[in-house]
Amino acid sequence: MLKRELVRSNARGVYKGDKDDVMVSEHAEIERVAREVERRRVELGKTSGFERLSARVTKLYFGRMARHLANLRAILRPGACIAYVVGDQASYLRIIVQTGQLLADIAQSLGYTLESIDLFGTRLATATGDLLPEKVVVMRWPGV
Repeated sequence: MLKRELVRSNARGVYKGDKDDVMVSEHAEIERVAREVERRRVELGKTSGFERLSARVTKLYFGRMARHLANLRAILRPGACIAYVVGDQASYLRIIVQTGQLLADIAQSLGYTLESIDLFGTRLATATGDLLPEKVVVMRWPGV
């Protein structure tokens, strides 16, 4: 089923057998953010299924993006430039997730060169009503 191959961005898309979180288990900042999300959930006494999965969704999202970037290496030409527009998050119990920087860190750990992280725009966070930055993360694949 195609849905099982999509990036996990919320609890509705999480499956029992998902294992992409393993791909970022050594990434200290992603682990720290996930622990903070879980700490905040417990602190607030949130117990719904969605809320209980919030920390895992954070790791699954970045794990799936790591898998995506790892798979791209086989088809990118040396020197290829790729760019992603990603927004910082505050929806996971109002814990700020700096998505652009974390994506750049993952890409660098996979051999990509970070070209830039630039402000693309802002968007309204539904959980807080705050404006959150959207960033363009530009990376280059140096090749094998």
